[in-house]
Amino acid sequence: MVNADSEVQSKTGLLSAQIDRLVDEAQKREGIIPAPRSTDAEFLRRVTLDLTGKIPPVAEVRRFLADQSPRKREQLVDRLLASPGFVVHFTNVWRDLLLPEITSNLQLRGQIPEFEAWLRSRFQANTPYDELARQILSTPLDVNSQTQPGELTQDLTPRAYYVVKQLKPENLAAGTSRAFLGVRIECAQCHDHPFDSWKQQQFWEYAAFFANIEQTQPDQIAVTLNLRESGGRPQIKIPDTNRLVDAIFLDGIQPEWEQGDTAPRVQLAEWITAQDNPYFAKATANRVWSLFFGRGIVDPVDDFSSSNPATHPQLLELLAHALRKQEYDLKFLIREIVNSQTYQRTSRQTDSSQSRVEWYGKMPTRGLSAEQIFANLVQATGFFRQTTEVDPFLLSQGPNTPESEMRDLFQTDSENQLDPRATILQALALMNGTFMTNATSLEQSDVFTAIVEFPGSTISDKIEAFYLCTLSRPPSESEVKKLNAYISSAKTEEERTHAYSNLFWALLNSSEFLLNH
Repeated sequence: MVNADSEVQSKTGLLSAQIDRLVDEAQKREGIIPAPRSTDAEFLRRVTLDLTGKIPPVAEVRRFLADQSPRKREQLVDRLLASPGFVVHFTNVWRDLLLPEITSNLQLRGQIPEFEAWLRSRFQANTPYDELARQILSTPLDVNSQTQPGELTQDLTPRAYYVVKQLKPENLAAGTSRAFLGVRIECAQCHDHPFDSWKQQQFWEYAAFFANIEQTQPDQIAVTLNLRESGGRPQIKIPDTNRLVDAIFLDGIQPEWEQGDTAPRVQLAEWITAQDNPYFAKATANRVWSLFFGRGIVDPVDDFSSSNPATHPQLLELLAHALRKQEYDLKFLIREIVNSQTYQRTSRQTDSSQSRVEWYGKMPTRGLSAEQIFANLVQATGFFRQTTEVDPFLLSQGPNTPESEMRDLFQTDSENQLDPRATILQALALMNGTFMTNATSLEQSDVFTAIVEFPGSTISDKIEAFYLCTLSRPPSESEVKKLNAYISSAKTEEERTHAYSNLFWALLNSSEFLLNH
């Protein structure tokens, strides 16, 4: 049994070691033969994608591969966690986690800029996650704030979270229970849960915490946040019945309602983030783990139930305890996970037992988000690089831009990163789309032009440069030999340029470029 109190220490790597020990014990029990450690290039690309949302620049690849320090991986992780790219990427991740509705409802995107800016400010300040959750759950709503679509208010708040959920208690109950408790309680909205112990009455007792919110005189032009919330004991009627139910926590305890106008959501926020809450720390730790392995220890991540047990219960307990002990510092937990040998295994399968992904015998191959695909294309090609100084999601609000086209094309509401599936339209866009045509053009692409026209470089040098800027690794000897022969066969300078363009195109369309591995 893991002694969590003695094992968890900040920035010592002891948590990483305990992660590895518990995973190793499970692998031995299940007969899993683990894959070897990843190469430096493989690790660099993976962790940079996971922490900043895009592949590393060529200069960083060359520097890291040349670094002989035994601690260079740990040092890289620290640099990435301190970078602006971490803030932008995790803002995107948590925006999609908290507001999944925006992927399928274009009308809701006008609500996003302020919420996204608020999230970014919290990640910049490394706000403890329990405090971030409390702020969302209990943010004051009775503030008149009218803005035009896309315009930010002066004081950033997460009020848009409630507008996107349409102020409906049932939507807010379903969203907050999934995001912060890992519970799909909405399955009991219309009837008792068919596979778990949740009852319909429990769903509406939880939803009642949001029953006192109302919107007054909606404005048809402005994005209106004219919201009002009354205090005191809230009640809600269960649809299609005559039953009124009081707000009660999911553990069956009824709040002690104070005199005055204390918002019910404040009571709920305190219960959810309390040290003894049975769900919050585990759900958060499980969610963070899933970001790096494509699946949770409890999987799906928002389905904590008696019928869906954890694959590694001791590991989940350890991570949850560490998160509480470190005052919900997400960077601490992320640092320990990516410094573990479990995370640093190669994704190449070396034994058939490694195909059982729930035992982490090798690093699973994962799909990329729409933002990551676009950011990788910009990083690799230099095309439209000037637009990336602003978050691609905000840019996507405008019509007919490469950013908006890419985001809409590759956006998915699937939670399964381990089974990425490209559509025919996605494949055609990458193979024949305007973006790809321009990105591999001598006239349009900065990177392509710089590599092809770099003075004094050999064919092998150019081949290596194309591999470094796309796949973040040098080519193998066999790849250099084959490609050297292909490019050398060109009879004219124009044919040679076309051959380089074909190489660049092939690398950008390869699964190695389009997946995290």
